[in-house]
Amino acid sequence: MAQTLNTTAKHIRRSPYQVLAASLTLTLTFFAVSVFGLLMAGSYVILRYFEKAPQVIAFFERGKDISETEQARIKERLEATGKLASFKYVSTKEAEAIYKEKNKKDPLLLELVDSKILPPSVEISATEIAALSQLRSILEEQPLVKDIVFYEDIVNTLSTWVRNLRVIGLGVITFLWLLSTLIVTMIVGMRVKTKKAEIEILRLLGANSWFIQGPFLLEGMFYGATGALLGWLGAYILLLYATPFLVSWLSDIQLLPVDPLLMLALLGIELILGVIVGAFSSWLAVKRFIQI
Repeated sequence: MAQTLNTTAKHIRRSPYQVLAASLTLTLTFFAVSVFGLLMAGSYVILRYFEKAPQVIAFFERGKDISETEQARIKERLEATGKLASFKYVSTKEAEAIYKEKNKKDPLLLELVDSKILPPSVEISATEIAALSQLRSILEEQPLVKDIVFYEDIVNTLSTWVRNLRVIGLGVITFLWLLSTLIVTMIVGMRVKTKKAEIEILRLLGANSWFIQGPFLLEGMFYGATGALLGWLGAYILLLYATPFLVSWLSDIQLLPVDPLLMLALLGIELILGVIVGAFSSWLAVKRFIQI
Protein backbone atom coordinates (compact mmCIF):
# COMPACT_ATOMS: atom_id res chain seq x y z
CA MET A 1 0.00 0.00 0.00
CA ALA A 2 2.88 2.37 0.85
CA GLN A 3 4.42 1.74 -2.58
CA THR A 4 1.06 2.48 -4.24
CA LEU A 5 0.74 5.77 -2.35
CA ASN A 6 4.28 6.77 -3.26
CA THR A 7 3.64 6.05 -6.93
CA THR A 8 0.42 8.11 -6.81
CA ALA A 9 2.26 11.03 -5.20
CA LYS A 10 4.90 10.91 -7.96
CA HIS A 11 2.20 10.99 -10.64
CA ILE A 12 0.64 14.07 -9.05
CA ARG A 13 3.93 15.93 -8.53
CA ARG A 14 5.19 15.33 -12.07
CA SER A 15 2.14 16.78 -13.85
CA PRO A 16 0.93 19.89 -11.98
CA TYR A 17 -1.01 21.30 -14.93
CA GLN A 18 -3.04 18.14 -15.39
CA VAL A 19 -3.71 18.05 -11.66
CA LEU A 20 -4.83 21.68 -11.76
CA ALA A 21 -7.16 21.09 -14.74
CA ALA A 22 -8.83 18.06 -13.16
CA SER A 23 -9.11 19.65 -9.71
CA LEU A 24 -10.56 22.93 -11.03
CA THR A 25 -13.14 21.12 -13.16
CA LEU A 26 -14.27 19.05 -10.19
CA THR A 27 -14.19 22.15 -7.99
CA LEU A 28 -16.62 23.88 -10.35
CA THR A 29 -18.83 20.80 -10.36
CA PHE A 30 -19.02 20.53 -6.59
CA PHE A 31 -19.41 24.29 -6.22
CA ALA A 32 -22.53 23.97 -8.37
CA VAL A 33 -23.67 20.96 -6.34
CA SER A 34 -23.24 22.93 -3.08
CA VAL A 35 -24.94 26.08 -4.35
CA PHE A 36 -27.92 24.33 -5.92
CA GLY A 37 -28.20 22.01 -2.91
CA LEU A 38 -28.39 24.99 -0.55
CA LEU A 39 -30.81 26.80 -2.87
CA MET A 40 -33.08 23.78 -3.05
CA ALA A 41 -33.05 23.30 0.73
CA GLY A 42 -33.68 27.00 1.30
CA SER A 43 -36.48 27.25 -1.27
CA TYR A 44 -38.16 24.20 0.26
CA VAL A 45 -38.11 25.84 3.70
CA ILE A 46 -39.48 29.09 2.26
CA LEU A 47 -42.23 27.22 0.41
CA ARG A 48 -43.23 25.32 3.56
CA TYR A 49 -43.28 28.62 5.46
CA PHE A 50 -45.76 30.18 3.04
CA GLU A 51 -47.84 27.01 2.86
CA LYS A 52 -48.21 26.97 6.66
CA ALA A 53 -48.73 30.72 6.97
CA PRO A 54 -52.27 32.18 6.79
CA GLN A 55 -53.11 32.04 3.10
CA VAL A 56 -56.43 33.89 3.22
CA ILE A 57 -57.11 36.83 5.54
CA ALA A 58 -60.61 38.27 5.89
CA PHE A 59 -60.93 41.77 7.39
CA PHE A 60 -64.02 43.10 9.16
CA GLU A 61 -65.21 46.61 10.03
CA ARG A 62 -62.51 48.81 11.53
CA GLY A 63 -62.46 49.13 15.31
CA LYS A 64 -65.33 46.65 15.88
CA ASP A 65 -64.69 43.09 17.09
CA ILE A 66 -67.14 40.42 15.99
CA SER A 67 -68.82 38.22 18.56
CA GLU A 68 -67.64 34.74 19.53
CA THR A 69 -70.90 33.39 18.13
CA GLU A 70 -70.13 34.91 14.74
CA GLN A 71 -66.56 33.56 14.87
CA ALA A 72 -67.86 30.08 15.63
CA ARG A 73 -70.40 30.28 12.80
CA ILE A 74 -67.76 31.28 10.24
CA LYS A 75 -65.39 28.57 11.46
CA GLU A 76 -68.13 25.96 11.26
CA ARG A 77 -68.89 26.90 7.65
CA LEU A 78 -65.21 26.56 6.74
CA GLU A 79 -64.74 23.27 8.59
CA ALA A 80 -67.70 21.78 6.74
CA THR A 81 -65.57 21.72 3.59
CA GLY A 82 -63.03 19.40 5.22
CA LYS A 83 -60.26 21.56 3.76
CA LEU A 84 -59.58 23.93 6.66
CA ALA A 85 -56.10 23.51 8.17
CA SER A 86 -56.06 26.42 10.63
CA PHE A 87 -58.38 29.19 11.81
CA LYS A 88 -57.32 32.21 13.86
CA TYR A 89 -59.29 35.27 14.90
CA VAL A 90 -57.23 38.45 15.46
CA SER A 91 -59.04 41.07 17.56
CA THR A 92 -58.51 44.81 17.26
CA LYS A 93 -56.34 44.78 20.41
CA GLU A 94 -54.23 41.95 19.01
CA ALA A 95 -53.95 43.80 15.69
CA GLU A 96 -52.74 46.87 17.58
CA ALA A 97 -50.13 44.80 19.44
CA ILE A 98 -48.90 43.27 16.16
CA TYR A 99 -48.74 46.71 14.54
CA LYS A 100 -46.75 48.17 17.45
CA GLU A 101 -44.32 45.25 17.43
CA LYS A 102 -43.62 45.66 13.72
CA ASN A 103 -43.23 49.45 13.95
CA LYS A 104 -41.61 49.78 17.37
CA LYS A 105 -38.64 51.61 15.84
CA ASP A 106 -40.85 54.39 14.44
CA PRO A 107 -42.56 56.35 17.28
CA LEU A 108 -44.46 58.56 14.82
CA LEU A 109 -46.30 55.60 13.31
CA LEU A 110 -47.14 54.30 16.77
CA GLU A 111 -48.84 57.58 17.70
CA LEU A 112 -51.01 57.62 14.59
CA VAL A 113 -52.57 54.18 14.95
CA ASP A 114 -54.55 52.45 17.68
CA SER A 115 -57.15 49.67 17.98
CA LYS A 116 -60.00 52.03 17.05
CA ILE A 117 -58.90 52.27 13.44
CA LEU A 118 -57.55 48.74 12.98
CA PRO A 119 -59.87 46.01 11.68
CA PRO A 120 -60.24 42.59 13.31
CA SER A 121 -59.52 39.69 10.99
CA VAL A 122 -59.78 35.96 10.45
CA GLU A 123 -56.66 34.17 9.22
CA ILE A 124 -57.05 30.73 7.66
CA SER A 125 -54.95 28.19 5.80
CA ALA A 126 -56.03 25.17 3.76
CA THR A 127 -54.91 21.55 3.80
CA GLU A 128 -53.99 21.98 0.12
CA ILE A 129 -53.45 24.97 -2.15
CA ALA A 130 -56.25 23.94 -4.52
CA ALA A 131 -58.83 24.36 -1.73
CA LEU A 132 -58.04 28.03 -1.09
CA SER A 133 -60.49 29.29 -3.72
CA GLN A 134 -63.36 27.37 -2.10
CA LEU A 135 -62.53 28.74 1.37
CA ARG A 136 -62.20 32.26 0.01
CA SER A 137 -65.63 32.01 -1.62
CA ILE A 138 -67.18 31.08 1.73
CA LEU A 139 -65.56 34.08 3.42
CA GLU A 140 -66.75 36.39 0.66
CA GLU A 141 -70.32 35.30 1.38
CA GLN A 142 -70.10 36.46 5.00
CA PRO A 143 -71.99 39.76 5.42
CA LEU A 144 -69.55 41.24 7.95
CA VAL A 145 -66.45 40.71 5.80
CA LYS A 146 -65.19 43.97 4.26
CA ASP A 147 -62.03 42.88 2.46
CA ILE A 148 -60.04 39.70 1.71
CA VAL A 149 -56.34 39.20 1.10
CA PHE A 150 -55.58 36.06 -0.90
CA TYR A 151 -52.05 34.55 -1.11
CA GLU A 152 -52.69 31.65 -3.48
CA ASP A 153 -50.77 33.30 -6.32
CA ILE A 154 -47.70 33.78 -4.13
CA VAL A 155 -47.55 30.11 -3.16
CA ASN A 156 -48.23 28.91 -6.72
CA THR A 157 -45.56 31.22 -8.14
CA LEU A 158 -43.06 30.07 -5.53
CA SER A 159 -43.88 26.42 -6.27
CA THR A 160 -43.23 27.06 -9.97
CA TRP A 161 -39.89 28.71 -9.18
CA VAL A 162 -38.86 25.75 -7.01
CA ARG A 163 -39.71 23.28 -9.79
CA ASN A 164 -37.80 25.33 -12.37
CA LEU A 165 -34.83 25.68 -10.04
CA ARG A 166 -34.77 21.92 -9.53
CA VAL A 167 -34.78 21.26 -13.29
CA ILE A 168 -32.09 23.87 -14.02
CA GLY A 169 -29.95 22.67 -11.12
CA LEU A 170 -30.12 19.04 -12.18
CA GLY A 171 -29.30 19.99 -15.77
CA VAL A 172 -26.25 22.08 -14.82
CA ILE A 173 -24.95 19.51 -12.34
CA THR A 174 -25.42 16.63 -14.80
CA PHE A 175 -23.52 18.52 -17.50
CA LEU A 176 -20.65 19.42 -15.17
CA TRP A 177 -20.61 15.87 -13.80
CA LEU A 178 -20.20 14.39 -17.28
CA LEU A 179 -17.57 16.99 -18.15
CA SER A 180 -15.60 16.21 -14.99
CA THR A 181 -15.77 12.48 -15.62
CA LEU A 182 -14.51 12.92 -19.20
CA ILE A 183 -11.65 15.21 -18.19
CA VAL A 184 -10.44 12.97 -15.35
CA THR A 185 -10.76 9.94 -17.63
CA MET A 186 -8.68 11.67 -20.33
CA ILE A 187 -6.00 12.83 -17.88
CA VAL A 188 -5.63 9.45 -16.21
CA GLY A 189 -5.85 7.71 -19.58
CA MET A 190 -2.98 9.80 -20.91
CA ARG A 191 -0.91 8.84 -17.89
CA VAL A 192 -1.76 5.15 -18.34
CA LYS A 193 -0.63 5.30 -21.98
CA THR A 194 2.69 6.90 -21.06
CA LYS A 195 3.25 4.10 -18.56
CA LYS A 196 2.36 1.37 -21.05
CA ALA A 197 5.86 -0.11 -21.33
CA GLU A 198 6.37 0.02 -17.56
CA ILE A 199 3.03 -1.71 -16.95
CA GLU A 200 3.92 -4.48 -19.41
CA ILE A 201 7.15 -5.10 -17.51
CA LEU A 202 5.26 -5.21 -14.20
CA ARG A 203 2.87 -7.75 -15.69
CA LEU A 204 5.75 -9.96 -16.80
CA LEU A 205 7.20 -9.74 -13.29
CA GLY A 206 3.90 -11.00 -11.88
CA ALA A 207 2.58 -7.78 -10.32
CA ASN A 208 -1.03 -8.09 -9.19
CA SER A 209 -3.89 -6.03 -10.55
CA TRP A 210 -4.05 -3.62 -7.59
CA PHE A 211 -0.32 -2.87 -7.78
CA ILE A 212 -0.75 -1.79 -11.40
CA GLN A 213 -4.13 -0.06 -11.22
CA GLY A 214 -3.99 1.26 -7.65
CA PRO A 215 -1.95 4.42 -8.30
CA PHE A 216 -4.27 5.50 -11.10
CA LEU A 217 -7.41 4.87 -9.04
CA LEU A 218 -5.96 6.77 -6.06
CA GLU A 219 -5.01 9.63 -8.35
CA GLY A 220 -8.62 9.95 -9.55
CA MET A 221 -9.87 9.76 -5.97
CA PHE A 222 -7.46 12.55 -5.03
CA TYR A 223 -8.86 14.76 -7.81
CA GLY A 224 -12.41 14.04 -6.67
CA ALA A 225 -11.75 14.70 -2.97
CA THR A 226 -9.83 17.90 -3.71
CA GLY A 227 -12.55 19.21 -6.02
CA ALA A 228 -15.26 18.39 -3.48
CA LEU A 229 -13.40 20.16 -0.67
CA LEU A 230 -12.63 23.30 -2.69
CA GLY A 231 -16.13 23.46 -4.23
CA TRP A 232 -17.78 23.14 -0.82
CA LEU A 233 -15.42 25.72 0.68
CA GLY A 234 -16.18 28.22 -2.08
CA ALA A 235 -19.95 27.78 -1.63
CA TYR A 236 -19.66 28.09 2.16
CA ILE A 237 -17.63 31.31 1.91
CA LEU A 238 -20.21 32.72 -0.51
CA LEU A 239 -23.00 31.76 1.91
CA LEU A 240 -21.27 33.41 4.88
CA TYR A 241 -20.66 36.55 2.86
CA ALA A 242 -24.31 36.73 1.73
CA THR A 243 -25.88 35.80 5.10
CA PRO A 244 -26.24 39.39 6.50
CA PHE A 245 -28.09 40.52 3.37
CA LEU A 246 -30.25 37.38 3.18
CA VAL A 247 -31.22 37.60 6.87
CA SER A 248 -32.62 41.12 6.41
CA TRP A 249 -34.31 40.13 3.14
CA LEU A 250 -35.95 36.95 4.47
CA SER A 251 -37.22 38.82 7.53
CA ASP A 252 -39.45 36.47 9.58
CA ILE A 253 -38.41 33.26 7.79
CA GLN A 254 -36.02 31.43 10.12
CA LEU A 255 -33.64 30.08 7.49
CA LEU A 256 -30.26 31.58 8.34
CA PRO A 257 -27.63 31.23 9.62
CA VAL A 258 -27.18 27.67 8.37
CA ASP A 259 -26.28 25.11 11.02
CA PRO A 260 -22.52 24.30 10.75
CA LEU A 261 -23.37 20.63 11.35
CA LEU A 262 -25.53 20.69 8.24
CA MET A 263 -22.66 22.12 6.24
CA LEU A 264 -20.29 19.47 7.59
CA ALA A 265 -22.79 16.79 6.61
CA LEU A 266 -22.92 18.31 3.11
CA LEU A 267 -19.11 18.24 2.99
CA GLY A 268 -19.05 14.58 3.99
CA ILE A 269 -21.55 13.66 1.27
CA GLU A 270 -19.62 15.61 -1.37
CA LEU A 271 -16.30 14.05 -0.36
CA ILE A 272 -17.82 10.59 -0.76
CA LEU A 273 -19.29 11.54 -4.14
CA GLY A 274 -15.98 13.09 -5.20
CA VAL A 275 -14.05 9.94 -4.34
CA ILE A 276 -16.60 7.81 -6.21
CA VAL A 277 -16.51 10.04 -9.32
CA GLY A 278 -12.71 10.15 -9.32
CA ALA A 279 -12.36 6.41 -8.84
CA PHE A 280 -14.96 5.66 -11.52
CA SER A 281 -13.28 7.99 -14.02
CA SER A 282 -9.88 6.41 -13.36
CA TRP A 283 -11.37 2.94 -13.63
CA LEU A 284 -12.75 3.83 -17.07
CA ALA A 285 -9.33 5.01 -18.18
CA VAL A 286 -7.57 1.89 -16.85
CA LYS A 287 -10.24 -0.38 -18.30
CA ARG A 288 -9.81 1.19 -21.70
CA PHE A 289 -6.05 0.64 -21.56
CA ILE A 290 -6.46 -2.99 -20.54
CA GLN A 291 -8.74 -3.58 -23.54
CA ILE A 292 -6.04 -2.26 -25.85
